[in-house]
Amino acid sequence: MVLRIRLARFGTKRRPIYNIVLAQAKSARDKKPMEVLGTYNPIPQTPLQSPETPEFLEDGQRFMPKKQKDVQLDVVRTKYWLGVGAQPTEPVERLLRLIGLVEEKPSTVKRFPTIPYKAEAKPEAEPAKQEA
Repeated sequence: MVLRIRLARFGTKRRPIYNIVLAQAKSARDKKPMEVLGTYNPIPQTPLQSPETPEFLEDGQRFMPKKQKDVQLDVVRTKYWLGVGAQPTEPVERLLRLIGLVEEKPSTVKRFPTIPYKAEAKPEAEPAKQEA
């Protein structure tokens, strides 16, 4: 029985919300999972303001907070299932890498160190010798 940590889609058209779930590998995407580990909202949301949020920046411009994607995860249960042998799918693995639960995979592409390009001075053309 292969267990996968994957995304199950909820929400309406063009407004998806995903549950991060633990399910058997061969079960359908939206079938009842074994356990719900968290949620993921891929649509960036503006965070709520707090009393410490500045109204203006030092240069006089109005402060505009950055929009953020929301990931909520039960870290303890996720670590347990990863330790037992559950395999995350690629999108979930990217999310877990951002959180810091899974370390970066070594790259399979061999990258050679880049050598900075130096423009060589072209030798000046020597005048043609005339033979008499």
